[in-house]
Amino acid sequence: MAEYQFQFSDKVGLNWVIEKMPAYLFPDLSKKKDRINKPFLGVIATLEKSPVGLLLATYDDTGKQARLHSLVVHPDHRNKGVGTKLVATLEESVRKTGASKLDLYFRSHWKHRNFLEKILENATWNTPKEDLIIVRGLAKKVLKLFMHNRIQLPENYQFVPFLQLNEDDRTYIKRKKREENWYLDYLDPFVQEASIFPEGSIALKFDNVVIGWVISHLIAPNLNEFTALFVDAQHRPFKLAHLLMREAIMRQDKAAIPKFLITSKTDNYVMSRFLLRHAEETEVFLTKSLYSFKNL
Repeated sequence: MAEYQFQFSDKVGLNWVIEKMPAYLFPDLSKKKDRINKPFLGVIATLEKSPVGLLLATYDDTGKQARLHSLVVHPDHRNKGVGTKLVATLEESVRKTGASKLDLYFRSHWKHRNFLEKILENATWNTPKEDLIIVRGLAKKVLKLFMHNRIQLPENYQFVPFLQLNEDDRTYIKRKKREENWYLDYLDPFVQEASIFPEGSIALKFDNVVIGWVISHLIAPNLNEFTALFVDAQHRPFKLAHLLMREAIMRQDKAAIPKFLITSKTDNYVMSRFLLRHAEETEVFLTKSLYSFKNL
């Protein structure tokens, strides 16, 4: 009886996989091919020289950690240890190069989530933990929640396009973070600044001093992702987070970008929570991102 074979390579081209083995990509990395500019690590499983499974990963910039991006086993070969062996082969291969950690993010709504979690359990990875809450919807559908006059921007507050902040504003934000740890690290407005979506990224000022922001990134021609929403604690009683999101989604709609994502940590999802309370009328979709890792 033929046995499964497993082969590792550290020079897998994503375009080659998209062309030759598209059925072995999950999630669909073809949507990210223009944003991932590094070779993939790959482990392919074969039986009698025919592919039955594929795993793809990448090293981080230090080469000390690798992230698993895609894992597929053909349905006819599941529950036979192929997935577990794919992961074990990756572990062994990257350990030899000096990497000390592997990790993975996946979504709660994936059809094969239970299959993936079983593989991670067999490979003795850490139990997956919820990391992010992701709400997806249509700008026009949620605007009706905001289109009323009960809440208005108070006097002495103003919206400013984030990319139009001057150097003094930027220095002020960074200094307050450094001296007071003003905001949580994942609310940093300067992360991936080159890809900020101008119409959907707004600073909030009080008496001409920055006291908050909402940041978003255009991740597809029709999809805007909100990644950071922050308001200084002294100003939160005025429902300014609500007003910031209303303004940002209105500007996104005017820019003819129909879809949005709101990505937030599980312990800080103010706007996601608001939208989820109205999920039935706005038709928003909720999923969660889970994180697992293994120290090698």
